[in-house]
Amino acid sequence: MRHQVLLALRDHLDGGAEEAFVPVEGQYPADIADVLWLDFERDEARRLYQCLPEETQAEVLAEAEARLVEALLDGIEPEMLARKLERIPADDGTDILAIVPEEVRQQVLCFIEPNDASDLRHLAEYDPDSAGGMMTTEFITVSQDERIGDVLKRIKRDEDAAETIHSLYVTDQREVLQGVISSRELIEAGIHEIIGDLMNPDVILARVDEDQEDVAHRLLHYNLSAIPVVDPRGVIVGIVTADDALEVLEGEGSEDALLLAGAGADSDASETLWSKVIHRAPMLTIPVIAGLVMSRVMDRFAGVLAEGPDPAVSITGIAPESLTAIISFIPMVLALAGTVGMQTSAVLVRGFAVGQIVEGKRRQVFFTEMQVGLILGSMCALIALPAATWFVSWDVGLAMGLALLIAMSWTTTIAAGIAMGTEAAGKDPAVVAGPLMIAVSDLSAVVIFFLTAEMLLGG
Repeated sequence: MRHQVLLALRDHLDGGAEEAFVPVEGQYPADIADVLWLDFERDEARRLYQCLPEETQAEVLAEAEARLVEALLDGIEPEMLARKLERIPADDGTDILAIVPEEVRQQVLCFIEPNDASDLRHLAEYDPDSAGGMMTTEFITVSQDERIGDVLKRIKRDEDAAETIHSLYVTDQREVLQGVISSRELIEAGIHEIIGDLMNPDVILARVDEDQEDVAHRLLHYNLSAIPVVDPRGVIVGIVTADDALEVLEGEGSEDALLLAGAGADSDASETLWSKVIHRAPMLTIPVIAGLVMSRVMDRFAGVLAEGPDPAVSITGIAPESLTAIISFIPMVLALAGTVGMQTSAVLVRGFAVGQIVEGKRRQVFFTEMQVGLILGSMCALIALPAATWFVSWDVGLAMGLALLIAMSWTTTIAAGIAMGTEAAGKDPAVVAGPLMIAVSDLSAVVIFFLTAEMLLGG
């Protein structure tokens, strides 16, 4: 289907199509937005977008990436944008309005119906990362004393005014949330039954100022199609639907993966050259500094072989031939220590992101990761020790194996400590768990490696 969209848009752009509008009937707006974003230059995408039917233009805006929306709306008349926003849900409209300049935003709101404009202004007041920032105000409420038959008639009349009719929310005269009832329960009930007798008063809900990631996890945890959002008074002010929750979790997951790699939360493959450089460069300062310190550590142990008072013994106390053999194993130690540390960081960052690591389990998780590092270090040491013994000697193999065990165990511990300490401080552990962990693990692995070798081989 995406390929069909691409062919239709390319044919129209090349002048092969005779229609005034691009023939995309039956195609999904998400596919059109995807093709415009990934397969065409900015000017070409804007020209093709303007050749889409107006209804399709509105739906494409609701599905498009923020930077594509910015490109498509470049120079658009406020009245034309207002017509598009009236065709899409209020939460999507709020996100689009946040992209355009303030002066354009105010002009657009003047061309929108008063009730719709009021909803857009209301949603714009909330923090974009809160439940209020991701909710929609298009939902249906009913009262406890209404009859099932009357409610079913109202649903048919107001169906287009709600984003979903899977769940209806029961409120009192002050709009305070009292319960919830599903459309299936309405259909199965008799038309003369009362809503209050059938509703479920135990409602899973979200506060309007709650973090959007927590709301998304709750919605998916309880397998809900939508979750009501209430203000401090208990008044229902909106709902968050499952598709919005999936979008939030996908965005948070992508952000954590990018931060863990030190690439910047806003990075993507379609960026310009200098944007990629700017996003990735800052975190590289950490391993550069660690590498400089590491070079001094290695120089302390290995850089003065020729200066020792005894040609047979370096100032570290290790025979030159043994020290040379030890140095040859450093790349393996760094690779294993960095890998096991990154594994620990990735597991813990994901655990915090999906809510697996709760308050009472943090100590248990920390000690479990320490045990994992000890076991993995032992396994790698047992594999590497015979080979090192065969290549060099028994004492060098023993020193290398023990150093590898200690370095991997320590790296796992420090990686878990960095992730948990960052989260405990109220920060995103993905921000520092990647580059900082690698820098600390590499530096400490080299120090541990040489100190262990000096302890066993010295003198």
